[in-house]
Amino acid sequence: MPADQLKPAAEVDAEKLAAADAEVAPEKLAAADAEPYTVLHAARSICPQCLKPLPAEVYADADGVVWMRRSCPEHGEVTSRVWHNAEHYQWLRSLAFPKAPPAPAARHTTDKPCPQGCGICQRHQRKPTLVEIEVTQRCNLRCPVCFMSAEAEFTDVPLDKLAGFYDAIAEAAGTETGVQLTGGEPTVRADLPEIIRMGRERGFWGVEVNTNGVVISRDNGYLESLVAAGCTGIYLQFDGLTSEVYQTIRGVDLLEVKKRAVERCREAGVQVVLAMTIVSGVNDDQVGAVIAYALDNVDVVAGVALQPAFTSGRFDATRVESLTMGDVIAMLDGQTAGLITAADIWPLGCSHPLCDTGTFLVPDIPDNGGLSNDDETRRPTSGINPASFIPVTRNLTRDEYLSLYDPNSPQGSVFGDIVYKSGVNPAAGLSVIIMNYMDVWTCDLERMEECSMFVTMANGHLLPFCSYQMTNCGGQRLYPPWLMPADENGAVRWS
Repeated sequence: MPADQLKPAAEVDAEKLAAADAEVAPEKLAAADAEPYTVLHAARSICPQCLKPLPAEVYADADGVVWMRRSCPEHGEVTSRVWHNAEHYQWLRSLAFPKAPPAPAARHTTDKPCPQGCGICQRHQRKPTLVEIEVTQRCNLRCPVCFMSAEAEFTDVPLDKLAGFYDAIAEAAGTETGVQLTGGEPTVRADLPEIIRMGRERGFWGVEVNTNGVVISRDNGYLESLVAAGCTGIYLQFDGLTSEVYQTIRGVDLLEVKKRAVERCREAGVQVVLAMTIVSGVNDDQVGAVIAYALDNVDVVAGVALQPAFTSGRFDATRVESLTMGDVIAMLDGQTAGLITAADIWPLGCSHPLCDTGTFLVPDIPDNGGLSNDDETRRPTSGINPASFIPVTRNLTRDEYLSLYDPNSPQGSVFGDIVYKSGVNPAAGLSVIIMNYMDVWTCDLERMEECSMFVTMANGHLLPFCSYQMTNCGGQRLYPPWLMPADENGAVRWS
């Protein structure tokens, strides 16, 4: 969308908040667990047990913590914590960008409610900017926190089906959309180079591999074969910098494996994004350390993706507290010695403002637009140094963001593209993004309908990532991975 067609930020803010608040009074005092609360806006959610769509209200308690409450006629009331601070929640929520809708040909019509009717349905408001293809359900690890279906030994997706997946993505989203090959663990497939080549031959500019790094770190020459086939990036699980973190989250000490995988990416000449799954009480104190490691290796590390773990499986709580994107944003100032503050983290613009946020760190030196990929100034050796880098969002105004924002930027590349337009070499900097995945407890159907991260299904439909991963509180999936028993519409057959 051309910049001159974008509405001023203040106008967007007013429209966004007014629409959401229309059904409730702006302020209300009542008893919420015997405490006063202030209603912020109306919402739509689901019952954690039966997944029935329900009206909900989002409110701030007396301490300013934000909660979402809804009540199922059959299963009762549940209240979920959604943000750490009401003022920050409202500020971030107000930064909604004009929506780039899906192509008309990509939509299908359904009479099922959200999220049961996904794929891209007539209610969806944003086009895909990143699409995942699960090429296998096999894995060479058994991570306790994994939301994939690696426990089951299903066969790999056949190559002819994968060709159809690529074609479906091209039709629904175009070949400028980023594709991520995932699983399970994609590197357990011997034909992974052929799968990568298949996408590049169809015109996809970016085909990234989501991996735990075990095979990459172990097999000399393997990563080179992926790069030769057209692999444009590695999305590496990287949960911290101590052995204990991996023992807890992945079930085995993988620290040296991860570091070796990063070195292999450097040797093979392919960029890597460090994907950190953040678990409260396990590695939430290592966010700054991971960013420092990324800056020390910024010649090969293009970004850090911070992903608070979301819950699935069986829970009996009626009041749920989990780590959110807001909590991670609040950690950054203290853990990065002031390099990144909460005010530096802005929505990516390609999805709902409460779904994906981030910034981009650039060298704070003269003429940083002239840095080359091998410039030694790109590799600080002393960890985080606020004097060495600066977030581009710190000096960015809303109007500048609106004028520079490109709705065609792939997810995760939004700020890199803005940096490039501003005359700075993005290869010299580091992308930092924070994901706010939804589970059955935090599901907000407004956010679901604005998702831009999709997963390809066997029937050719593209499903929002959080919808695809959704389970009820008993651990039953709403949508199946490849070859799981399902009905004709792709939904899991529940007993």
